[in-house]
Amino acid sequence: MTKPPIDPTAAASGSFAQSVERHFPGALPSGDYLQRVRRTIEPLGFLPSRTLPLVSICRDELTTTFFDAIEHEWGLAFTLAGLGGVPALGRTGWKAALSHVPDVDGRGSVLVFGFPHIGIEADGTIGVTVRRGQMSPTATCGALASIFDLAQAGQLPTEIDFDDFEATRLAIRLVDRRVPPASLVDLTVSALDALEVDLWRAIDEAQVWRDHDVTIWCGVQIHAHGEQDWIWPRDAWYAGSDGHRRRFPPDGGPV
Repeated sequence: MTKPPIDPTAAASGSFAQSVERHFPGALPSGDYLQRVRRTIEPLGFLPSRTLPLVSICRDELTTTFFDAIEHEWGLAFTLAGLGGVPALGRTGWKAALSHVPDVDGRGSVLVFGFPHIGIEADGTIGVTVRRGQMSPTATCGALASIFDLAQAGQLPTEIDFDDFEATRLAIRLVDRRVPPASLVDLTVSALDALEVDLWRAIDEAQVWRDHDVTIWCGVQIHAHGEQDWIWPRDAWYAGSDGHRRRFPPDGGPV
């Protein structure tokens, strides 16, 4: 099926815009966001020739356009995450990823993106997307929506099911059974909190910054109607050879 043409201004009006402004103020089109990232990190030496992108996003097909855009800017990327965007590769996967970093002049650059995702339809409905070839909206993120529904029904798993490993592990990780999330937005932000903790834990345990400059950019990927991607930027960090984390301003710029 031919992909429909995208009008970058179409999703900036009506109820979609109202929902974004209410729940994700400051969100911007994904292309604009990646250009902000590039303008911010290039002066620090994060050039495509010496940078490995590591991407922690959900495996949903809707996330792949953002993944492709990252690869267009910085080259082939290593996938970190599973359901919900939370890293799922374990120590072995991290070891593999970090062994792939370019070592130009003895020091490379690691560019990490961490994003759970959520759909917002044209009428402003949160947590759904009308996907290509379908007539009715479906849950986005499907995994987080399922966990949210289980939490509301008091049916959260109490142990990991190895036949449904990622979803049950994620549910146990994200939700306190005594305090169900108030909304899917809240649960999505909890996934963002968790993935950011996990990303930095892995980076610090491996002391990646001893050999490579590191920058981590996190937020929420928002799917608008018509396969348009927006980004809510929350955190952006840089760590050089001293391992000290320096936060970028919200709109990019020098640390």
